[in-house]
Amino acid sequence: MKERNKQDSFMIMDTGAASGRLGLIALATARYLAETNDMNKTVVFARKAVSACEEYIFLDKLQYLAEGGRLSKTGALFGDMLKMKPVISPQPEGAKKVGTVKTQEDQVTFAITKLDTSLKEDSNAMIMLEYSDNKKWVHGTVKKSWKSYIRRRKLSCSPCR
Repeated sequence: MKERNKQDSFMIMDTGAASGRLGLIALATARYLAETNDMNKTVVFARKAVSACEEYIFLDKLQYLAEGGRLSKTGALFGDMLKMKPVISPQPEGAKKVGTVKTQEDQVTFAITKLDTSLKEDSNAMIMLEYSDNKKWVHGTVKKSWKSYIRRRKLSCSPCR
């Protein structure tokens, strides 16, 4: 459902997205509108962004899923003992498990494989790295791998400090 104001200066759209994915869709759409100043083209762009935008959440500890009631405490304990790290993708119908990895290195490999699958050679992609309790790892290991990937793919990164 969408609603426009009389001046056609804003529109409400239910994307079904949340978290980082919603943030990326909003940022990309705002940038597109600023470049084009065309609401109709921007609506088309936003719809494409909703279907193209992907989000992957890499969990190190299953205890958080158990605390939130999404996994039994026993399941979380055994998963952590077996070093099973699910990869979750938030969807409008709920979180969907899209993979399982064992190590943080596997998480980075999974993410880069997904990027390689999704990005075309001439892609103009916007990619966001987020962290929770793993800031040091994201700013160290992940960022280092990320910069290497960007150089190999000849992508630009802004900001990529």
